[in-house]
Amino acid sequence: MTSFTRYKRELLVVGTFVATCMASAPVMATAWHCGQDINQATAGSYDNPRHHQVDVVLEVTAVDAFVSDGLPGKTLRLSDVAFVPEYEQAAVLWLRQASQEKIHVQLLSDQPDYLDRTPALIGATDQGSAFGLPDEDWRYGLLSKGLALLLPETEQGLMPLVRAEDQAITNRLGMWADRDGRTAYYTIANGDAGGADLPTVQDAVGRFVVVDGTVMAIEHQEWRSYLNFGTNWREDFTVALDAKTRDAMAENGDYEHSMKSWIGRKVRVRGVVEYRGGPYIALQDPAWLCVERE
Repeated sequence: MTSFTRYKRELLVVGTFVATCMASAPVMATAWHCGQDINQATAGSYDNPRHHQVDVVLEVTAVDAFVSDGLPGKTLRLSDVAFVPEYEQAAVLWLRQASQEKIHVQLLSDQPDYLDRTPALIGATDQGSAFGLPDEDWRYGLLSKGLALLLPETEQGLMPLVRAEDQAITNRLGMWADRDGRTAYYTIANGDAGGADLPTVQDAVGRFVVVDGTVMAIEHQEWRSYLNFGTNWREDFTVALDAKTRDAMAENGDYEHSMKSWIGRKVRVRGVVEYRGGPYIALQDPAWLCVERE
């Protein structure tokens, strides 16, 4: 394929993406509490003097691999987000455009991950500071356009990212425009009102998705708690929280009292859907579950 042909294809992808973004007027998104913030006030910041911060020029070699002469020997990846195959090309174009200017990098770990990449925060440099405004943050920019999926690794600075992704889901931007039950990344729990045109979680067994639903009941056992999203827990959607996860989210250690207020409220959870009599997600991280604000 010639460079010109490839360039035309890239323009087509971007044009299609822009058209999708403009197809509907913005609507109000949901206000959420997520992770440990559901039942207790927490505040976090990524400002951490133990980790290296620098202004550099980055080369985007892939959606999850960046290199720089200013950070020799390191390959970086953007923390807290994941990319889906259908939108990788559009995400790369966005990242390459954003990398045209000198940007600010804050390394979040002294050790690389299993693919030898160092997680980092990356954003536009603004008079020597970065991440002061959400749109300076590459994660925020990608999430707000539906070009990435939120996959929190820490709860520090989480809520602006949750709001960015929620607005994109609400307005069906980017990856969230897909409403085909076989491929959609957003689904609803069976029986939820107002979702006639939305795929249900029953269609998503075996895939990683974001699911919205109203908690109907909660069952507690010694080592696990179950959020039930229907009247028949043997068939309807269920989310399981192990003891460590529910304790981390509990106010003053009383998880039964803390979780009781979730009944009747909208919950958003992300994870791989299994089939255990009905669709089932075992929550992997407290930050992967959000409860609608009362």
